[in-house]
Amino acid sequence: MRVWGGFLLWLAAVWLLLRRITHRKRWERPPVWELGTLVLLAVLPYGCLVTWRFFQSPKARLTAMAVWAAAGALLAAWLCRRYLLWRRESRRKDERMENLRGFPAMERALDFCRAHHMLPPPGGVMLCAVSGGRDSMALLHFLKTVSLREGFALHAAHYNHHLRPTANRDENLVRQYCRQREIPLTCGGGDVAAWARKQGASLEDAARTLRYRFLEETADAVGAERIATAHHVQDNAETVLLHLLRGSGLRGLGGIPPVRGRIVRPFLETDRRDIDAYVAREEIPYTEDETNADTTYTRNRLRWEILPLLEEASPGCTGRIAAAAGLLREEEAHLTAECKALLPSETGDVIRLPATLLGQQDAAMRRRLVREGARRLGGELTAQQTQAVLELGSGGSLDLPGGLQAFRQSHRLTLRRLPPPPEPLVLRRGEQTWNGGVVRVEETVQWEHLPPGCALAAEKVSGPLTIAPWDGTGRLTVENGSRTVKRLFADRKIPAHRRGEHPALYDGAGRLLAVLGVAADWEFRPRPGERAMTVVWEREERSHELL
Repeated sequence: MRVWGGFLLWLAAVWLLLRRITHRKRWERPPVWELGTLVLLAVLPYGCLVTWRFFQSPKARLTAMAVWAAAGALLAAWLCRRYLLWRRESRRKDERMENLRGFPAMERALDFCRAHHMLPPPGGVMLCAVSGGRDSMALLHFLKTVSLREGFALHAAHYNHHLRPTANRDENLVRQYCRQREIPLTCGGGDVAAWARKQGASLEDAARTLRYRFLEETADAVGAERIATAHHVQDNAETVLLHLLRGSGLRGLGGIPPVRGRIVRPFLETDRRDIDAYVAREEIPYTEDETNADTTYTRNRLRWEILPLLEEASPGCTGRIAAAAGLLREEEAHLTAECKALLPSETGDVIRLPATLLGQQDAAMRRRLVREGARRLGGELTAQQTQAVLELGSGGSLDLPGGLQAFRQSHRLTLRRLPPPPEPLVLRRGEQTWNGGVVRVEETVQWEHLPPGCALAAEKVSGPLTIAPWDGTGRLTVENGSRTVKRLFADRKIPAHRRGEHPALYDGAGRLLAVLGVAADWEFRPRPGERAMTVVWEREERSHELL
């Protein structure tokens, strides 16, 4: 029993050793060396004793002992090699950290990362966005050095926009650099120009959208807690000036935040000149993007023409602009927290702002309440849209981007997220479902009891009828002339926020025939006693929830 117990103990020790050896995390101390030494000193001698007692003949014992001695010698040699490799790596790490300590700008960047909790925990993963340019290559080199000391894994990501003939050159440089330094790399790409045409966006916006989408997907695939980009002080100052020229508010003048979600910017307080010096001293390879010198782009003109003039007039202004942006971000965060404390703690698709609450606040806080309420519903309002919402009179309504709607009543302002509009439906006789309700289509002579717009002269309707949401336009002929549908809604005193509850009917040619519950075109309205085609839409009533 002791023999078998010792044998099982030996097997467990070997399993633990192999499991530890195959673990890929980097550590400050060499656990493989320590555990291997323990095995050599304790487990292998005990295994030899077990073998001696297990075999009875002298020849078998000598053979088994020789095998054990050979295995022990091979294991000892392998462990010594591992230990020597660990020592060499430790010396290289110390040398790199000494180089980092000898460069004050990079020391400050490391302190900046720690102050804003940018670095992943030991054993975590940092994804570095690398374009092949000077700034991103410097960031990759910097993070590689830091990762050795902090114990996290570094993964690189490169997105090829295919906008320049030299785009493949940039990708090849990144691939070669990462291969030489054993940095895992994920490359992606797409037809940015085609996507921009399809979406009606600028090339710059399309490239940014697709690049960040790729980075997020790659981070999910590799399990990265952080995504690092190489924005620096000059980038931040340029962003502040661009937002100022566009008439941005306090949020835009805050510039680029150090951390947004899992996006981090370790070089955000590092000057471009310090990055250039770091690249030159460490001999980091990089490529130049030819479009960076094209001053037809507003940002490039600011970089190469406007900012140098500002620096000439007021030396050091770039850093002061970036520092002012940091202060404005803090002010914005404080005011946003105050605003959120005032907002009602309701959830769902509706936010109600009492008139008494709005009346107690100044203009700045009223704007914030509206913007933050829209943001909570998933929308983002401009300054003009926010002001238009605040200027709504009682009973007024306004459709907003992102599928939002605002309407004003005497006692409150309501923001709500509208459900997506239903697809038009070609009607047939009988019952059919549409937009969460039932549509009934019949031919009858008893139609006088129905609401206006629900009955059409059967012999005058050509082709199939289509029911669809009213698009906010169109005119209908009535007894005393032609009226816009908006005017007919107003005549019937239907508030603006309830007009979406009245779908429209169109003929096969797309002509507006009627709006249910409002009116039908005089030409298609049936006369008393005539046979009519009736359309009745019944759905669950939810509109009372907004009152």
